[in-house]
Amino acid sequence: MDSSKEAGNGSPDVIRQALKEAKDLAHSLEGTATTRMLVRAGDLQIEIQREVAVAAAGAMPVAVSAAGSAAPSIAAGMVPVVSPLVGVFYRAGSPGAKPLVQVGDTVERGQKVAIIEAMKVMNDVTSDSRGVVAEILVEDATPVTYEQRLMLIDTSGGAAKT
Repeated sequence: MDSSKEAGNGSPDVIRQALKEAKDLAHSLEGTATTRMLVRAGDLQIEIQREVAVAAAGAMPVAVSAAGSAAPSIAAGMVPVVSPLVGVFYRAGSPGAKPLVQVGDTVERGQKVAIIEAMKVMNDVTSDSRGVVAEILVEDATPVTYEQRLMLIDTSGGAAKT
């Protein structure tokens, strides 16, 4: 391996980028059957492990563990839409406008489902999955944190809730 590349493996920028990619990878594994993944790049090694527990009722909630932090369980087939940054959550594109999505709406991958305002800038929140909006977890015009769950998308192909 080139020594200049080796020297850069421990740099803060390389580590920051690797951690961002690990978070993105952990997020993309939600709703899949994959439970463990190991990624190696030079001297850097990242392990992502998801724990799957079987509930008494037979449903399979999934607890996601990435870099040692656990997230609350969600039912199998449900994929969360998370906040890409800290800000204020809005369901509509402008005050008084119709919400972008409502419970029961079918959404496509990449569809705008909400807006986060941060430092007077409106940032689109898009769905990473195709499915039906099962639940909206945050009230309109309330503060949210980075990667906070905003809504759940049912990707199992079940019927829309009315």
